[in-house]
Amino acid sequence: MIDIAPRGVAKLVLAGASFRPERAAWRARFHTSLLAHRALSGTLARRLKTCGDDFDLALQIGGWMSRQPRPYALYVDQSRLMAERGWPEWMPLSSRGRGRILELERQMYTEAAHILVMGASARDSLIAEYGVDPARITIAGGGLNFDRMPVACGPAASPTITFVGRDFERKGGDCLLRAFALVREELPSAALQLVGVGRRIEQPGVVSIGKVHSRERLAELYRSTRAFASPSRYEPWGLAFVEAMAHGLPCVGTTVQSIPEILDHGQAGLLVPPDEEEPLAQALLRLMRDDDLARSIGEAARRRVEGSLTWDHVAERVAPALAAAAAAPVA
Repeated sequence: MIDIAPRGVAKLVLAGASFRPERAAWRARFHTSLLAHRALSGTLARRLKTCGDDFDLALQIGGWMSRQPRPYALYVDQSRLMAERGWPEWMPLSSRGRGRILELERQMYTEAAHILVMGASARDSLIAEYGVDPARITIAGGGLNFDRMPVACGPAASPTITFVGRDFERKGGDCLLRAFALVREELPSAALQLVGVGRRIEQPGVVSIGKVHSRERLAELYRSTRAFASPSRYEPWGLAFVEAMAHGLPCVGTTVQSIPEILDHGQAGLLVPPDEEEPLAQALLRLMRDDDLARSIGEAARRRVEGSLTWDHVAERVAPALAAAAAAPVA
């Protein structure tokens, strides 16, 4: 495995060249600019010199770069154009830089032997916006990042909602706060746990947990949870949903990108429109008030993870596609 993350002087140079006073803009340019593309491509080329050519197929996981070993396959969660539409803050590029890097991205897709995507939104973008042949794309999904399945706790009796995520605005945290205020009007004992949020929220019933550094602590929070909510505005792949579902929790998500796929189009969770607090509040109240509904959706969520959303399942979907790509003649 080759790690191409910039280190040492290269990382300092890239950080300096991409610097912006606003941290989010700085981080975005550090990872997505034309300079970042050149740095990653150069690092890849240098590190490949220490490797032999005794391989059938190289697999690139994420990242946008050039100079890959041939043949190669890609595993991606989103395209640039998909991200620009869904969350432009991730792609703050000048018109000049944007045009060139989109050209390089299209070339990367064109030259790949096969492309694995996490969800249908990425597949649709590659087909419609980059001209990729659908036969060269496999929807692989993504897996649960646990060594073993956690014990299913199921929905708690207390009316506690849990949100997990660092990108508060992208994940619709502000909409959730508005919806939670509506929930409290009808259910004053309701509580909302905010996990991973970098600032304290002063609102009745809201508990700011901050960063959680252990699975045990997160499992403890899930045991006190009636419903998990993440009303995202943009979500290439909603791993937080998968983790909550693995604990047997009913989830409420929005109808954007990967979320309907993960929640089995409403069979393993409730779906609401993004940026609308009233439907979100009503979905949460349904789970707070209806024990049978909360339990049945939580059980369906757990079955969804066990049946489709582990890395073993991803490997079963990926292996045939990679074997076929490795066996095909190199273009």
